[in-house]
Amino acid sequence: MLDGLDLIIRTLLILGALLLIARILGRRTLSELTFYDFVIGLIIGNIGSAVITETEFGMLQGLVSLVTATIWLLLIEMISLKFVAARKLIEAEPLMIMHKGKILDANLKKRYYNVNDLLEMLREQGIFDPDQVEVALIEPDGELSVLKKTEYEPPAAKDFNAFKQTTTPASHLAAKEIIIDGKIIEQGLAQSGLTREELTAQLNNKGITNMADVTVAMLTPEGELYVDRQKDSKDS
Repeated sequence: MLDGLDLIIRTLLILGALLLIARILGRRTLSELTFYDFVIGLIIGNIGSAVITETEFGMLQGLVSLVTATIWLLLIEMISLKFVAARKLIEAEPLMIMHKGKILDANLKKRYYNVNDLLEMLREQGIFDPDQVEVALIEPDGELSVLKKTEYEPPAAKDFNAFKQTTTPASHLAAKEIIIDGKIIEQGLAQSGLTREELTAQLNNKGITNMADVTVAMLTPEGELYVDRQKDSKDS
């Protein structure tokens, strides 16, 4: 058992060491951490807690472990900075998952995301119509970066002298999914006001005869039917 004074000394020393490590390694917000960063952080935290609470794990052993982990991280960072090939191996590259309003299904699956995940991330960025997206990338930290098509970008300050800003009221049915992965969402279909026959007709007008080919179909804020097919390529 640790007595009170020994526990206080161990805690203060480890907290000081962790503060020094944080200053050396730099700071990132939790949303910027990659999975590897997160795991290393857990390991360093576990080493610190073990030193504080376990008498079998001496202060010297703990400090050696913390220094070793810090040196390892610094080496990884230096290698990543110096060698592009190593950077690609250590850190995942941004992956394009949408191009010109089309979802790149194969790339989406590489990051273990499904269509609902993508639609949620788009809505978080205020995008309720996937057709407004020029390019969407999943960053190494899992965040979604989106470039809208030019016509959907908000006007810059210099544009206000030339154009009068207009607003289009968003439909209450915006982003209501009607088809997901080839299956009709009955609630979404009912709320859309479309019958199955009308939905089939609209799909046929877009050249889609098999509903199983549809990754997602949904209503846009303008009331239009947005459809994305399976196996879209970025060149299509």
